[in-house]
Amino acid sequence: MRGSILYTAPQGLHNGRGAEKPMRIPLWLEMSGRRVLVVGGGNVGTRRALMFREAGAEVRVVAKWFSNKLAEAAKRDNGLRLIEADASNKEELEPHIKWADIVVIATDNKEVNNLVWRLAEKHRRWVNDATDAERTQVVVPYMGEAYNGGLKVAVTSEGRTGVAARNALQRILECLERDEELRVLYDVMARLKPVLKKHVAVAKQRIPIYYEVEELVKPLIKKRKALEEILEDVASYLAKRICEIGVRAGKEQLLQELMSIGED
Repeated sequence: MRGSILYTAPQGLHNGRGAEKPMRIPLWLEMSGRRVLVVGGGNVGTRRALMFREAGAEVRVVAKWFSNKLAEAAKRDNGLRLIEADASNKEELEPHIKWADIVVIATDNKEVNNLVWRLAEKHRRWVNDATDAERTQVVVPYMGEAYNGGLKVAVTSEGRTGVAARNALQRILECLERDEELRVLYDVMARLKPVLKKHVAVAKQRIPIYYEVEELVKPLIKKRKALEEILEDVASYLAKRICEIGVRAGKEQLLQELMSIGED
């Protein structure tokens, strides 16, 4: 599972109050094998720890106490380690900061939070500060899926209002699920991509064809053509188009390959 994480980029943007702030860019990251340190074992720390663990990261939680949910999860999962320690103690905390790729700040103690921040900055670790949206470097958005998980959506207000972001996500997902034309476009293009990649290895030859097929397909979808009819037209066009670049594959072969994508 990939987690959606927004990282800070060096460019500057205005934050709406006249001050310049770093621009954040959205990236879907593979977290498997990465290391995440969560400082704080309460409700927020629990949610962050379990989220990163579900995404495949190795997770440590440093705190004086831990929620029951976190304690129970750690009993069943060797990849989730709870470390009872005083996070205000620099000597105790710093080795864990150095171990991590991402550090999550999730305590209600401002002094502890500032210490974690300083140490993470010292060792150039990415920081998700759940207590301060202005200085956080890693933003955890509201996430959802459409089309049986094939299309993923993430929404954030960057700390301004989680309520609005959550409601926005719900409306976006409802809109996507109602849009039958987009659903068919998704289905056709998702089938096309691996077939085209199989037959046309060179990206600069393949990508223009991909977008040509998009323009071919859109009017067919508007006409409410059935999926199989659309795929027949795509296979016919594809056979002719790849022949122009020296690739031989018949329409029937390509149609069979397109139809088989997604079948178990």
